[in-house]
Amino acid sequence: MEVASPSSISVVIPTYNRAHLITDALDSVAAQSHAVDEIIVVDDGSTDDTESVVKSWGEKAGQGISVTYVRQENAGGNVARNHGIEEAKGDVIAFLDSDDVWAVEKLEKQIAVLKSNPAFGAVYCGVREVAIGSDDPAEVPVRSYPHGDLLDALLVSDVTAPTSCYVIRRDVFKTAGCFDTSLQARQDWDMWIRIAKNFKIGAIPEALTDLRSHDGPRTITDPTRELKAYKTILAKYASLRATKSFRIRQAALASYYRRAGRVHYHHMDAPVQAIGYHMRSILTWPLEPDSYAALLGIFLPAGLRKRLHVGWNRIFGRTFLSIKSH
Repeated sequence: MEVASPSSISVVIPTYNRAHLITDALDSVAAQSHAVDEIIVVDDGSTDDTESVVKSWGEKAGQGISVTYVRQENAGGNVARNHGIEEAKGDVIAFLDSDDVWAVEKLEKQIAVLKSNPAFGAVYCGVREVAIGSDDPAEVPVRSYPHGDLLDALLVSDVTAPTSCYVIRRDVFKTAGCFDTSLQARQDWDMWIRIAKNFKIGAIPEALTDLRSHDGPRTITDPTRELKAYKTILAKYASLRATKSFRIRQAALASYYRRAGRVHYHHMDAPVQAIGYHMRSILTWPLEPDSYAALLGIFLPAGLRKRLHVGWNRIFGRTFLSIKSH
């Protein structure tokens, strides 16, 4: 499916109690080498001074960009993003979490891909992983960046990137719908699946987004919610997977078991259950190297496991032998 060439950009920034971080995000939007037409900040019921910070920034640093502040009762990031989609007027919507920042040329490079590829409904980019307040250098994961028809791959696992890495043609949402408000985690992956059903997805293999970790909600997650979301997505697309090959069907189920194993081990202190899930993953689809790596990782000290993970992916990260983090 092809859509019109983009000419205007809306940036949607959902936020919740990020008054101390959101100006960094806003500054990175204002600094873009490709002009932005509007910024829509959707405040999900913050109890800090986010509103005054955003409005002050718009008055002093907006540089001619239209800045709209929208406040809603606390309802979650899905609802906030959907609110932003409804408010947006641009041909393209770019999402930016309020604790992340963009490289100066991010939008310019992504818009160029959209303009040259009418069949692409969205384009994502690579990330740097940055710990706020830490002296550790930023990490750029070594990985592949698949593009084009990604539906089969996405039915198995999220092979793309987080929401802050994406730009999406606004018309795409008329076909794919908005973010699923029933999901409390992995709503981004669910959205990419629905986009991939009707559109191709482009990729820029450069780290143009800083995904920043901190002591807020991003780093303190509820593993029960995450597992429930994985299980929900697995069930949600069961009928679609049934039309696919045996490999896709088995690999998707194995991916769920592998993720459940990692969550049980890393977040729920349940190594026995984790081993069981990893064994089920291997038995379900023995041709996925990452399942063996996940099982082996349980028996290694944390420091050694991380060093092996990083070292292995420096060599094999762009191949089918890569070790995933989820």
